[in-house]
Amino acid sequence: MSRDPLCEGAKRHIIDACVQSAKSKGYSDACGVLRGTLFLADRPLSLDDLVEETGYSKSTVCLNMNLLENLGIAKRVVVPGDKRSQYVALSDTNAMKAALLANIKKEVQAILSALDQTQRDLGDMGDDAERTKLRVSSLRHFYEQTDELLDLVNRFTTEELIVLLKREKH
Repeated sequence: MSRDPLCEGAKRHIIDACVQSAKSKGYSDACGVLRGTLFLADRPLSLDDLVEETGYSKSTVCLNMNLLENLGIAKRVVVPGDKRSQYVALSDTNAMKAALLANIKKEVQAILSALDQTQRDLGDMGDDAERTKLRVSSLRHFYEQTDELLDLVNRFTTEELIVLLKREKH
């Protein structure tokens, strides 16, 4: 990234937004700063580059880069002639959409599994658990619909979804 003070000030908006996004999901400020730094990079960055750019320790950078990779926000790339791990932010809209949907789908599946187990456990408890059974049933319906919606959204590119939804609106 450029070290021009004017550019650095302008880039701060993106990094601040990434920090806010990370914090809203319970992740560290470092996670947001690293995400923003990758967004703004014009080339793949090594762990050493990210340490230099952000001022975080190598262990903090490594830990948070693993998280960003697992979230599908960043990916490790091979740069010919360089043995170090290099990272880039995902920038393809469909790849980013797929990563976001996969993370939401994982959460939905975990909750549906827990609701299944809860329904089985409550099945033996008779009328005392009726209110809880109704609540679980309502939650299950919501999460099943959400799961179906995620599958439908995943079938189309971002551009196709926009066209379809705008067409339905008119």
